[in-house]
Formats: sequence, C-alpha cells, structure tokens
Amino acid sequence: MRANALLRDPKKPARVPWKNAADLVRAVHARVGVSSDKVSILNSVWERELGHLSRHWSLVGLRGGVLYVRPGSAAAAQELQLRAPELARRLNKYFNRPWIKSVRAAAK
Repeated sequence: MRANALLRDPKKPARVPWKNAADLVRAVHARVGVSSDKVSILNSVWERELGHLSRHWSLVGLRGGVLYVRPGSAAAAQELQLRAPELARRLNKYFNRPWIKSVRAAAK
C-alpha cells in the first residue's frame, strides 16, 4: 500500500484529474462556490447600479464573498471605501441569496 493512501482522509473523495477545460472550470466554481450565472449577472448589473461611477471602478475578481474592484485614482478608492456597504447591498438585491459580503479596493 502506498504511503499517500494511508495519509488520505477517508471522508474526502479521491481527486479526479480533469479531462478538459470545462471540467477544470466546474471544479473551480464548485470549490469557490460561485456559479458562472452569478458572475454574468454581476457583470450585467455593475454599470446599471453604479451609473457614472462605473467608469472610475473596474471589477477585478471575487474571493470568499469579497468583491475586489480596481479604482482609477486615489479619490475613487476613497469613494469606494465609503460606499462599499451600500454597494454590496445594492448588488445583492439581484440574487436569491446575498453572496457579496463586502467590496474592497484591489491593489494596482
């Protein structure tokens, strides 16, 4: 018996290698807990909810319920910090369950 088989947790399923890119994408979405539907909805409502501010902020990504946004300037970063709770609430209204916990500025 191999040493790795002894160390593996029996409650966790064995890791299956990916056969194509679609399998990899499904595995990442399952691990992160974000479906592609949520991301596409988020992209479509981003400009609608932000209005003129959307040209100063660009979406970078999400991790663990935190939406990372790249501000265009220091003033835009400060505005993002002040509006973050309201922005998360306004974006979450488009989903069945709120999944955006907070909005943070991403480093350049």
